[in-house]
Amino acid sequence: MSRGGPGPAMIVLEGHLESITFRNEATKYTVARFHTGAAGKPVTVVGFLNNAVAGQALKLTGKWVTHPRYGQQFDIAASEMTVPAGVDGIREYLTSGIIRGLGPATVDRIIGHFGEDTLTIINHAPERLTEVCGIGKARGASIAGQWRDHCTVSEIMNLLQQHGIKGAYGPKIYKRYGAQSIEILTQTPYRLAEEMGGTGFTIADTLARRMGVAPCEADRARACIDHVLREGASAGHVFLPLDRIIHKMGILFEIDPDTTAEAVERLAAEEKIIIENIPDPGNGRQDLRGVFLPPLYHAEKQIAQRIAAMQTVAMDRLPVEKAGLMALIEDRFLLRLSDGQRLALETVLSSRVSVITGGPGTGKTTLIKSIAAVFSDRGKRVCLAAPTGRAARRISELTLRPAHTIHKLLGFHFASQRFEKSTDDPVDADVIIVDEASMIDTVLMHQLVLATRLNARLILVGDMFQLPPVGPGNILSDIIESDTVPVCHLNEIFRQAGESRIVTNAHRIREGMIPELAPFDDPAKPVSEFVFIEADTPEIIARKIVALCTETLPRAYGISPCQDIQVLSPVHKGEAGTINLNALLQATLNPAGKSIPGMVQPFKPGDRVMHVKNNYQKEVFNGDTGIVTGVDPVGRELTVDFYGRRVTYAPEDMEELTLGYAITIHKSQGSEYPAVIMPVTTKHYTMLQRNLLYTAVTRARSVVVMVGSRKALSVALRNNRPQQRRTSLSGRLRAACGHTLYA
Repeated sequence: MSRGGPGPAMIVLEGHLESITFRNEATKYTVARFHTGAAGKPVTVVGFLNNAVAGQALKLTGKWVTHPRYGQQFDIAASEMTVPAGVDGIREYLTSGIIRGLGPATVDRIIGHFGEDTLTIINHAPERLTEVCGIGKARGASIAGQWRDHCTVSEIMNLLQQHGIKGAYGPKIYKRYGAQSIEILTQTPYRLAEEMGGTGFTIADTLARRMGVAPCEADRARACIDHVLREGASAGHVFLPLDRIIHKMGILFEIDPDTTAEAVERLAAEEKIIIENIPDPGNGRQDLRGVFLPPLYHAEKQIAQRIAAMQTVAMDRLPVEKAGLMALIEDRFLLRLSDGQRLALETVLSSRVSVITGGPGTGKTTLIKSIAAVFSDRGKRVCLAAPTGRAARRISELTLRPAHTIHKLLGFHFASQRFEKSTDDPVDADVIIVDEASMIDTVLMHQLVLATRLNARLILVGDMFQLPPVGPGNILSDIIESDTVPVCHLNEIFRQAGESRIVTNAHRIREGMIPELAPFDDPAKPVSEFVFIEADTPEIIARKIVALCTETLPRAYGISPCQDIQVLSPVHKGEAGTINLNALLQATLNPAGKSIPGMVQPFKPGDRVMHVKNNYQKEVFNGDTGIVTGVDPVGRELTVDFYGRRVTYAPEDMEELTLGYAITIHKSQGSEYPAVIMPVTTKHYTMLQRNLLYTAVTRARSVVVMVGSRKALSVALRNNRPQQRRTSLSGRLRAACGHTLYA
């Protein structure tokens, strides 16, 4: 359907909504039948309408468009609520559900008392509602409050749409600013830039320029610089080079270099940014000027200082010789440590801060168990932690010891957005072992080192070849690169792991070598843990993935489609992206069941879902997967079982959920699945990277199936140059630990 751009002139339709065909509760995008009062049938209207209900009188501004499938429609650019005509129109409007808890009998009493003035009373003199039998002060206030909410959100959406901004942002803005929303949008819109992130900036800058309330060019440049830095942090950078900022300001916002430079200096003088010369030996330059947001600057600096300080604290001696400890470990776990594991254990025992890194099958988990046992037996308090809930659960299952998320270990409070543990009240532990350390970003690492006692031991365990963290920074790689703390590289693949084609192929991929690929000629007879299925186009890839999930793998390997198989795609969009694959898999694996009408994703009982944001109130975290166990279409709630714990979602919470049959490789970090299926297509060219492929393969425990083209696989293996993150931790560590790279 055509939206925007040159086309027919805007026209106005007046009438009422006859029926709602579809409504997305999160965005308020609506498809409805609209009656203009003229002769003929109602017309189809599409666009953003706040809490649209049958009977609602509206004035719609927009244009006629032709949808390739549904024909002629009226595309809404702006809407204005008008008063329904007559008591019958008012009755239909108020009983449509626009105000919760207002039934037909109560509406009849209100209309019987106020007649055609009913909506005027609710709008301008709501205190008079108590004149109606059965309505007390509390109920009258509730009716008036809901009406004000409805009118304000409608006004916000209309304002946004008038200036070419999606009305879908209206409910989010109202949720944050309430009754002040219109005043903020029209007078101080750049507040959104500071408080609502990238989307807030886009809304603010568009409104400010189109309504003529934009600040002077210098002040706008300051807001744009802040936006560019925050977008850089979202992409993983701790700082951006000044010359890169100047370039972006010209391209994105048409702001000249002199204005940008002046704004940078002013922001630095106000300590809203920090500028520092960053040595750039990789490019043979020593004059790279880095621009930091203060929280990230101070976080990096204090991480380096804290790690350096820990290493100056004298080590306490263990009462048993190292040889005796090795024998104790080997007797307890009925194994023989490799030379690399023995060296790693000795290193950890003699270090305040240390790193253990290695690929799959190299014995990292065995070492974690051994280290925890040694220190526990010596009366030391040991804490196991991981960046995510699923990673913490996994290491707990493997070691048979309790493990926490780092946030829980540090006592994060949702309401205050603060951590309880700090230098003044550190974690009560002698040894903190953090698994999946490649996922730790700069902000979280900062909190962790502040809350670790100077005389404790901090052991970071992870695979440096995995994807970097979602947040800014590249902590594990930077610490290893700095050469300032002992690093134990586990390279030996154990015999049992070496017999796994998944493990051997993961190491081949890491080295850029073509994995050993087995065909899947006879689906009834599985011949390999690692299979490649040829498919030429994304459409064919998608069909084959659905067949693998629903029939082939369950039959060949005896595994459950919903519980054991995880599809991992590099991207969301496209035929072989997560969005389309989820829709296809839901339609095939879980076609029956009622869903909540109007939701962007029709979740049904039995659906596999993923939570996509940290929600400390619900104690559900980014990447947690669960099964929908109940859907209440009337109460508009659904219940999800997360690892045996049931969590309820209201409509406003459901944007934190997505179908989980197919997820991105980034979201899979820290997890392990019995079977992994991955599309490999040249259509995903920009995401075909070696570390992405490596991460996907290492998520599988028993079966890996790649579906796609060998050409795409070769492209991914050759691409070992993922985007370099702009960080300065490595240099800061060298400086703090006695090197002279930094002045």
